[in-house]
Amino acid sequence: MSEVLEVSISFVLVLLLLFPFIKWLRGQKIGQHIRTEGPNMHNYKEGTPTMGGLVFIPVAVIVALIFDKTPQIVLLALSTFAFSLVGYFDGVIKILKKSSDGLNLKQKLVFQFMIAMVVYVVVEMMNPHIFTYVPFDGQWKMGWFYPIFAVIFLVGMSNASNLTDGLDGLASGVYMIGAIGLVIFSIFKQLPLTMTMTTIGATLAFLFYNMKPAKIFMGDMGSLALGGYLGTLGVLYGYELWIALLFPIFVIEVFSDIIQIGSLKILKRHAFLMAPIHHHYELRGKSEFSVTVSFWIFEVVFVVVVGGLMLCVSH
Repeated sequence: MSEVLEVSISFVLVLLLLFPFIKWLRGQKIGQHIRTEGPNMHNYKEGTPTMGGLVFIPVAVIVALIFDKTPQIVLLALSTFAFSLVGYFDGVIKILKKSSDGLNLKQKLVFQFMIAMVVYVVVEMMNPHIFTYVPFDGQWKMGWFYPIFAVIFLVGMSNASNLTDGLDGLASGVYMIGAIGLVIFSIFKQLPLTMTMTTIGATLAFLFYNMKPAKIFMGDMGSLALGGYLGTLGVLYGYELWIALLFPIFVIEVFSDIIQIGSLKILKRHAFLMAPIHHHYELRGKSEFSVTVSFWIFEVVFVVVVGGLMLCVSH
């Protein structure tokens, strides 16, 4: 019963708060500045209100802490909020500069790695382990390499969510679908549900305003936080590879960016027309909406397959 309340309260609060927030942003002329290196078909989005994460992330965190103050939920909530702060400062800099340039990549990574290392230290105090669970197999002991793996995973998931946030409804929709699979997984593995439920309610309400044509973007404050939450949950219990399996679109997006950079540096040519990969499909002539829906369908299929395999293995 509490799970229903967690979803419902988060949903209603974000739904009610975003409307005046969007109106205020428009009145202050605070909007998105489109990157010059991005696809030309996105130029019409210039000026669309952004930083929606400033509403739905605090709501998800606060509602979670109201319902559950166990150490695990406190860590998940604080980690999510910490990653959102990186996005907040990035967004504020963009607004002040009236440019698409906020924190540079090096600055973002420094802050993210600092947060990830603090989170890992706390995890080792709460639930010390040096293994990760391999899906449908068992524990894989990693020894001295595990801390490195855990910190990289945390930063990687935060950035994976961030890179996916490039089309109307893409990151929020993918998170919603994957989070439903995460609820099923959490029930199987007896993981805490509170933060997952509040982020589902908050993200669903945000998606109402973020569907094409988007009335507001989540900004880095939202995308870095959602990925940070997933990363922290994975590291806390050693389920990093399961989280990656439940959110394949996030993983594909971040690896498409890595492949593109590697190809340019080593082969001196593009692996994709543009990275992350959703822009590649846009430049091949697919509409923004069709790319978004295709990625949603891929995520649904993956979650259904993984859920089905979990049921089979459990029996």
